[in-house]
Amino acid sequence: MTGVGGGQASRVSVARCDTYAKDSMRSAVEGMLETLGGMGVFVRPGERIALKPNLLLAKPPQAAITTHPLLVEVVAELVREAGGEPVLIESSAAGMPQFHRGMERVLRRTGMREMADRIGLEVDVEGDTRAVSLPEAQLTKRLDLLTSALDADGLISLAKFKTHTFTTFTGAVKNLFGCVPGLTKAGYHAKLSDVDHFADMLLDVHQALRPRLSLMDGVLALEGDGPGTGGTPRELGLLLASADALALDAAACRIAGIPEEAVPVFRRARVRGYQGWASGETEIVLHGLDRLPLEPFRRPKRALDPTGYNTTGRLQRLVRELGKQALTPRPRPSSERCTGCRTCSRACPVGAIRMRDRLAVVADDRCIRCYCCHELCPEAAIDLELSRMGRVAERLGLV
Repeated sequence: MTGVGGGQASRVSVARCDTYAKDSMRSAVEGMLETLGGMGVFVRPGERIALKPNLLLAKPPQAAITTHPLLVEVVAELVREAGGEPVLIESSAAGMPQFHRGMERVLRRTGMREMADRIGLEVDVEGDTRAVSLPEAQLTKRLDLLTSALDADGLISLAKFKTHTFTTFTGAVKNLFGCVPGLTKAGYHAKLSDVDHFADMLLDVHQALRPRLSLMDGVLALEGDGPGTGGTPRELGLLLASADALALDAAACRIAGIPEEAVPVFRRARVRGYQGWASGETEIVLHGLDRLPLEPFRRPKRALDPTGYNTTGRLQRLVRELGKQALTPRPRPSSERCTGCRTCSRACPVGAIRMRDRLAVVADDRCIRCYCCHELCPEAAIDLELSRMGRVAERLGLV
């Protein structure tokens, strides 16, 4: 079986780009695309091309949580020059409550609205969806996806270079989860709290959408307890591009010092027989760099290790639940930082969060440890804490 996005051997371009300056970014992107054959390989005249950035939260670009609008601007211009019609699409989970108003706030705060208005880029964040059947999918045989993604002639994933408390790393493959509509995202989190199952679902989404091209914004990256406000911005000064989203993510993890076996998407890709994306298989072409930079990232302190979570026997299920309750971190709203905005309670797929005296309270017995609340809290007020047993295990070096 070939790689997720390309042929037997995938090619990844990595370019130095130290600043969000238009000329520098344009030059870097053009250099990367030249290595891949140019934008004309991915866009034909008259085609409608969906541009899918990561717009997780209504936060400014300097927070390093969302794709920088300048990268979207440059790619939109290159799509137009190739004769295509670009359109920005997204269904941010942060836009779930009062969808249109929420999405507009995300667009404004991330700088996307100003950029789109300035260059006349169409924006489609209406949230209309269509169910698609995937008989060949490994896990999710039916998916609800944005019609704006399904109806486009082609799709370009514009990801952000970030660590992730649930999937260890989030890049071009997981960025496509944003094409699952906001409220449906919460449902998938509830059903797929097993991280390997979740990774299989992400690969199924990718199979349904098959982006023609993926780019990653690593000029300012995010490390630690990402992908939201719990992470820490880090100057990396890199852009990445590939026709194979999985290869792109693997190259990013190699740069960040994150082993492939620590990332659930890569583990499941191996099981599914995808080839051409892993270290040693991928051709990496450098622009403005003498060698591939290795910049070890601070990984999530609370990254989940799914080992042992896939067992099915009665005893194993009991052990799994005990481990889930005792040895996985629990969301804990901070009384000092929580503003009572209810974002977490609205986002919780199982209704495990309620408000008490304008403070969010999590019911541990109902929490499925999907960490949607941690990701989406606009005030970084949701901490992840181990139980007493978990803290003892942590001191013993067991977790």
